Amino acid sequence: MVTETQRQKRNPVWTRDELLLALDYYFRHPRENPDPSKPSVQELTGQIGRVAKALGITGSDTLRNANGVSMKLLNFRRHDSYYQSKHQVGLQRGNRLEAEVWKEFENRQHDLRRIVANIVRAAASEEIPSPGEDDFEAPEGRLLVRIHRSRERNRRLIERKKASALNKDGCLVCEVCGFNFEAVYGERGRGFIECHHTLPVSLLECGATTKLRDLALVCANCHRMIHASRPWWTLEQARAALGHA
Repeated sequence: MVTETQRQKRNPVWTRDELLLALDYYFRHPRENPDPSKPSVQELTGQIGRVAKALGITGSDTLRNANGVSMKLLNFRRHDSYYQSKHQVGLQRGNRLEAEVWKEFENRQHDLRRIVANIVRAAASEEIPSPGEDDFEAPEGRLLVRIHRSRERNRRLIERKKASALNKDGCLVCEVCGFNFEAVYGERGRGFIECHHTLPVSLLECGATTKLRDLALVCANCHRMIHASRPWWTLEQARAALGHA
């Protein structure tokens, strides 16, 4: 039986962001014995630790240490056809999320490399906002999504986007369904609309300038549906769902 003290000492399960860093390392160092004393494993441990800190993850003194990182790398052998063929699948303890990220990125290793590079930069930057009530997770993890959402809520950018639309079209309408708050609600709806950042999360970079063309004006319903599940819809997919393609 697990005691309360033992339960409290357990470290939290690995997040998608952390697993992506480990998986990228695994793909870049095939057939390597991930000895915790190796400089490359030590470097990975530091990167994962910074990601954990940026996500607000806390635990015991062993949280994401080199031994734990090494064991996590060995867990991935369970999904590697090379080790499966040799009946050398490494450590058997693992979780559903490990299998999920392996399936998503086994044949997209170039995309994974780019995503991980952006996560590492994000964890080292000052741009990461605190999680909101709607702390979404995408295949690229949570850190890049927080940047995505913070740019969608940047008041100065939103006002510039609205001004641009008003100057061009004379009104603010949802770019998915065409809803016009002012036309329906009158004065109460004047200027009311949300912004959606259209650049894929995988391409987001910390410190990059968000251009007005990267933003789309959307109503709250359509915005919520775009983010409702993974993978997120593009504007075109959202329009197609309404028969507006």
